[in-house]
Amino acid sequence: MKKKPIYLWVLLILSALISATSLFGILSPLPSKEALRAAQKQVEGVSAQQVEDSINYSYRVAEASHSIFNVALIVLSAILVVVAIVFLVRKNLQYANYTYVGYVLLAIIGSVYSYVTLQDAVQLVQDETMRLGISIGSKAVSIFYIVINVFFLGLVFYKMWRQQKDLAEEEETGEFA
Repeated sequence: MKKKPIYLWVLLILSALISATSLFGILSPLPSKEALRAAQKQVEGVSAQQVEDSINYSYRVAEASHSIFNVALIVLSAILVVVAIVFLVRKNLQYANYTYVGYVLLAIIGSVYSYVTLQDAVQLVQDETMRLGISIGSKAVSIFYIVINVFFLGLVFYKMWRQQKDLAEEEETGEFA
């Protein structure tokens, strides 16, 4: 009896949703500093310097998300998700697994790139408290994404190992019969 690769369907659907939102993100125009400034409202207890730091940080993050490297990562990852889904629909589980592994490795590279660009953007923040908060938050998010991707990678490798082991057992029992 063939087992259905439900784990891969779930992972691919989640990855497709993430890729779709990332594609929409890069298709949206890069906001100007004036538009960011207009969106910022002066909140009581927040200094003008903190508002300006927030605007500069947000603009640098938006610039980084529209960089050629980031756009290439997002487009390539979306292509890999679509290819993996096609392989899965065609019941070519091995190629679907390999393609998904490629997607996860690309996602890890994207997380590292995102971390580096966020740390670059943090340097624009002059308020020490705000800089520390943003820095810790970006590190935590980056570590979380990398851990999740490594977990997904481990899950796929484990399932691939189990599939190979089951195939070897089927061949072994077939020889005895």
